[in-house]
Amino acid sequence: MFLRELARSTMWGAGVYIACAAAIIAAERLNGRSLAVYKTRNALDDLAYAIFYQCSIYNLLVSPLFAILSPRLQFLKIGVLLRLPPLASMLAAWIIFDFLNYWMHRLQHAFAPLWALHSVHHSQTELTFLTASRIHVLEQLYVGILMMVPAFILGVTQPRLLPILFLQVFSESVQHARLRWTYGPLHGVVVSPAFHLTHHSSDSGDRNANYGRIFSLWDVVFRTFRRSNAERFGVAGLQLKGLPAQFLHPFKSSAT
Repeated sequence: MFLRELARSTMWGAGVYIACAAAIIAAERLNGRSLAVYKTRNALDDLAYAIFYQCSIYNLLVSPLFAILSPRLQFLKIGVLLRLPPLASMLAAWIIFDFLNYWMHRLQHAFAPLWALHSVHHSQTELTFLTASRIHVLEQLYVGILMMVPAFILGVTQPRLLPILFLQVFSESVQHARLRWTYGPLHGVVVSPAFHLTHHSSDSGDRNANYGRIFSLWDVVFRTFRRSNAERFGVAGLQLKGLPAQFLHPFKSSAT
């Protein structure tokens, strides 16, 4: 049963991701962007992350851990949103999770052990839509475990969660694309590529701003919103060439 559901969700997720990739590449071409960057070692590293997560290899590896944790968290199943109609429940969950992700993201930049993991994502100097998947496996793991708590409290079932996850994948892929879209008057409401490129700037002032994942509104409200025309990306002095170096970096960083 589990493998059947996993296969089904993986097929849907991979289909969404491929459609998203095709749309982004077409948009980049229309905006005069060369596709040569996708042949570089940096992009191929990010492609490996995308395959690892989007093809559910990660899900298979961690499923035993979540199978152990889930029964022990049953006491949290309050189901706050279960009485709402499905669409209202999904929208409410999306907004709540994005609010929590905003604060999680701020902590990842403020707390050294979390930054050691999150800096792997920021180590990319040539952003493409594939960079959205460059997430250290331990970061993905602890965020997934922490997000189980609000999921149980809110009563978000998997069928209602999947559309949110697909929208998240689509939005975050576009955010990392080589586009300068601002979404016009929605720039201070929804995270655009221009908004998120600022967050990936090699300038530390830019990097410690624009934390929103889906809604940039949180940055406006909590005064972390910043505009810039970032041209250089990555973290000064952080060169992580190859997947082994990226995996080992947090351990070396915490040891120094």
